Amino acid sequence: MNLSKTTLGVILALGISPQAQAADLLELYRAAQSQDATFGAARAARDAGQEKLTQGRALMLPSVNLSANTTQNDVHTVLPVDSTKKYNSHGYTVSLVQPLFREQNWAVYTESELQVAQSEAQFRLAEQDLVLRVAQAYFDVLIAQDSVQLAAAQKTAIAEQLEQAKRNFEVGTATITDTQEAQARYDLIVAQEIAAQSTREIKRRS
Repeated sequence: MNLSKTTLGVILALGISPQAQAADLLELYRAAQSQDATFGAARAARDAGQEKLTQGRALMLPSVNLSANTTQNDVHTVLPVDSTKKYNSHGYTVSLVQPLFREQNWAVYTESELQVAQSEAQFRLAEQDLVLRVAQAYFDVLIAQDSVQLAAAQKTAIAEQLEQAKRNFEVGTATITDTQEAQARYDLIVAQEIAAQSTREIKRRS
């Protein structure tokens, strides 16, 4: 789920407060709801189940039929005057039909209810799973960033120790072994900082 690279990068660079972090975590979750394929599939299944329930319920409801007709009538009279009169008659019919118990319709409706319950349960599980995955990715990046900052602070301190060891060696108050040990500690923390930076980038892209 490659959602957090840009947003998390900005968040971490700003060093924002826990309250703001919570707000941005919610922002990431909302973005994941529209982008995550697993969650999208669960939501589509839930919507399809709701549609089937609507269709199944329709089979159990009465139906209303409305019909209309128009008839043209010609009336011919001879007495007292030979004439023909024309007029239209209109008729309307409204019928309400309530189907009797039909086992097939009831079976369809019952099955649709079960499908809705199942799809709704799966959707809720997908919601919880998405929350966990987004939160895990978010805090993994925060932890990785903390590791980078810690390594950088340690490197600064060890670099000062190395320079002090070199000066002491030059004035004869320290041995070459002291300088070599300080250099080894510095080389180690540099490697650890590089590893922490690499881990942070991997977490941002996960």
